[in-house]
Amino acid sequence: MEIVSIGNPLCRLAESPVWNDTEKALYWTDIPARRIWRYDLRSGETTRAWEGDLIVGGFAFTGSNAIIMCTQRGVYKLTRPTGSLELLFDIPMAEDERFNDITTDPRGRIFAGTLTERRVEGLLYRLERGKAPEIVLRDIKTSNGMTFSLDLKCFYHIDSRIQTITRYDYDLASGDIENPYTLYQGNKKDGSPDGMTMDADGFLWVACYRGGKILRIDDQGKIVQELPVPAAQPSSVMFGGDGLDELFITSASEGAADQAQGLDGRGRYLGGAVFRVRPGVTGRREWHAGW
Repeated sequence: MEIVSIGNPLCRLAESPVWNDTEKALYWTDIPARRIWRYDLRSGETTRAWEGDLIVGGFAFTGSNAIIMCTQRGVYKLTRPTGSLELLFDIPMAEDERFNDITTDPRGRIFAGTLTERRVEGLLYRLERGKAPEIVLRDIKTSNGMTFSLDLKCFYHIDSRIQTITRYDYDLASGDIENPYTLYQGNKKDGSPDGMTMDADGFLWVACYRGGKILRIDDQGKIVQELPVPAAQPSSVMFGGDGLDELFITSASEGAADQAQGLDGRGRYLGGAVFRVRPGVTGRREWHAGW
């Protein structure tokens, strides 16, 4: 499998990749740069899709192709192409708190996690149209990737600081999660699990930050495949392409001594590029946010 860079401008913290099948384009956020980028699969061109004063930790598309953005100042709806912003949820946050990663479920709900710079007291919110935000998890150290099992009976959530993937029972009707079970416990060698997605065969694909690899993990928590990445800090993954047969991998240059090139003090490439690879499996289509 050949992993290649899409040639995007270097990102400090590329995160939350989202495949827009209507446009045949990949979107992602560079969190500290306060930008959302767009990669057009047909032309191969990367352009800025949005830039402003909001720190976008995660986002999702609606059925009308608007973007729901989870930020340090609440949750907004970005209508395109006008660029108008509407505040959907004014969520109180600590001074050092922001959203970090999100996912949507088949009912259009958004599950959105927060983190603090102190890496304590993070929360997981369930956001639903016509209802007040509800906290479904507390005391998260670094809330990160989330996804659902193929049968929609399980919800998976990553806490990167403690290097765990936790599986919960999931009720589609209510959106409730319960009965936590530690599916996977990471280690220093493999790096911290960060963003993840689910393939069409029911396996998790997990980016390992500072581990320089992507892990494919089965429903028992066993690593069945390792995919080396030419960057030490892969941050998230998302299937895309015409047949959802390409895996896109975001990465980060955070902590680099040479931010222009994404290199640490020893000349090691940390990241900042977005990569693509055909892993030999296909992904599952994501759901729209219900706004």
